[in-house]
Amino acid sequence: MRKIADGKTKTLYALDDNRVVMVFKDAVTGTERGIDPGGNQVVGEVEGKGNAALRQSAYFFRLLASNGIPTHFVSVDLEKGILIARRAKWYGLEFIVRFKAYGSFVRRYGRYVQEGADLGTLVEITLKDDERGDPLIVDEALDAIGIMPLEKVCEGKELVKKAARLIRDDLAAKGLDLVDMKFECGLVDDRLVIIDDISTDNMRVMRDGRTLTPQELLEATVGS
Repeated sequence: MRKIADGKTKTLYALDDNRVVMVFKDAVTGTERGIDPGGNQVVGEVEGKGNAALRQSAYFFRLLASNGIPTHFVSVDLEKGILIARRAKWYGLEFIVRFKAYGSFVRRYGRYVQEGADLGTLVEITLKDDERGDPLIVDEALDAIGIMPLEKVCEGKELVKKAARLIRDDLAAKGLDLVDMKFECGLVDDRLVIIDDISTDNMRVMRDGRTLTPQELLEATVGS
């Protein structure tokens, strides 16, 4: 097993059979204002958060699979604390689905938007580039500079919309409000699928107007 990436919230290892192993960390991201899944820096650690993210990812990947949404998920081993997935061609992008205006969206547009405003099902795409602050990029630019063909961009946006709406409905049945979440997409056997993880690391979920902590979201979705 060979380490291939050491990110803010996960470490990835390559297996010999074109699969990867994800090991989740207790690190949380945010800004100077505190924990924020849209933040671009590690602001601390929460004990048990890595295990919570692992269990949440398994839960949501299985939910997507049961509804015909393609992902790279293979299996999870809770005892070892790892998630196994098929290796994918990654585009270096984040697809952010926003149902309501919060976090970086409000900070970016200031007086033009009110916090909590309904955004429908808005998809933004950012370059996953810490040095540049994960800048927004428009669909045509992705195609023009050769990062992702326009037809794949459109396919990816529809894929993440479908996934986010499904997760939103699942959480709503538990009395929770999915505000926004980010996905990554990649190619597995020439098919565009959802990759990376699906956990509190990349979603903002609220109950009674308050953002849930990783442990609260874990208990609300898969139990304690």
